[in-house]
Amino acid sequence: MKSTIQRLLLAVAVATLGAGAVGTACAQSPSSALGATPWKGAHHGHFRHFGGGEFVAALLRATKQLGLSTEEQSSIKTILSNARHDHQHGSQHPPLTVIGNPSAQGFASAVQGAAANASNRIQSDAALAGQIYAVLTPPHQELLPSVLASIQAKQEARHAAWAAKHTAGNG
Repeated sequence: MKSTIQRLLLAVAVATLGAGAVGTACAQSPSSALGATPWKGAHHGHFRHFGGGEFVAALLRATKQLGLSTEEQSSIKTILSNARHDHQHGSQHPPLTVIGNPSAQGFASAVQGAAANASNRIQSDAALAGQIYAVLTPPHQELLPSVLASIQAKQEARHAAWAAKHTAGNG
């Protein structure tokens, strides 16, 4: 029983933090991606929290290095704009008095709702990534894995350099 409650609390905390991150991202000033279309960004990549999670963020980051045509970029912007519009008309979140109080009457249903919303968000993000991938020409689709591998290698090198810098004095 205690383990179940702890899991429920963790799920609510994660959902609450996610909702807070979305709110923060929406409150920030717009930045541009793939051209002049402004949209809200977050710290971990410009493409998360407006309607695209890590699946979309990785793909969009790679598309910047693929040399897409103006038509491909325009199609992607349209897809993102539609996703942003759909995302803004999402479900209502339970009040803080419910999600912050495990003994509240609606707490269990709030946890179930948060879990369902998270699952739906992941499915939507995967579908959005699929739509964007379908816009790419076959040569770009073939080049995508190597571009993603290059991005990952650079990211891992930056992380290793950061870890070496910050753990050198702690040992």
